Amino acid sequence: MLAVLNFKNLVDFEQQKQFLADLSQATVDVDLKIAPTLPVPNTYDNFEVVSQNLTIKQRTVGEISPSVLQSLGITTSFIGHLERRKSLNEGLLIVRKRLENALENNITPILSVGQYSNIDMVVEELGILLKDEPITKPIIIAYESLASTEMGRALYSIDEIRDIHDAIRKFMKTNYPEISYQLILSGHMDEAGSPIANAIGYDGVLIGDRYHTLAAFQPVLDVLNKLSR
Repeated sequence: MLAVLNFKNLVDFEQQKQFLADLSQATVDVDLKIAPTLPVPNTYDNFEVVSQNLTIKQRTVGEISPSVLQSLGITTSFIGHLERRKSLNEGLLIVRKRLENALENNITPILSVGQYSNIDMVVEELGILLKDEPITKPIIIAYESLASTEMGRALYSIDEIRDIHDAIRKFMKTNYPEISYQLILSGHMDEAGSPIANAIGYDGVLIGDRYHTLAAFQPVLDVLNKLSR
């Protein structure tokens, strides 16, 4: 099972580094990827450091370039995280440019979808992002219930996230059978939601910034480890 933990920007950076140090000594059986606010060297043995963002190919300021990630040994990056897209008003064209840059530089994208909760619109959004992209290596698709993330509680039913899962799987099988991918679920994921996502058929979960210490995260990690054994 795959689990992605995203610290976002409000978690104190020194606290993030302590979390990483503590986690490096913990038992981690799940395929765990962690996105600090700023990327740090990907030198840990039991989890992978990933980036929260990747720039477009054109010259920019204040964005993270592929060469920065490569110098840190980072090979995975979020592309188009929904909260970023909403707060910075980034459209799908910008997200496509970020995806293009990731693919050209052998960076595995965690491609976020779910800007709208309507199933047809989720599939349409995914189709726009993937159209004509030369994807030859595995990618990660993250469906996020944005409202749940923003409100801090699960606003979806099991039927809803099952229907989203089935619709994305069907779309990928019909339109992109050649693409190898993992599908993960986000939206107030915790030790209760992770087994539900797993039972539905998601390959993993995306967890936000509610957990600032290993002690707080341990109950979730215990469940993720158990699901991965």
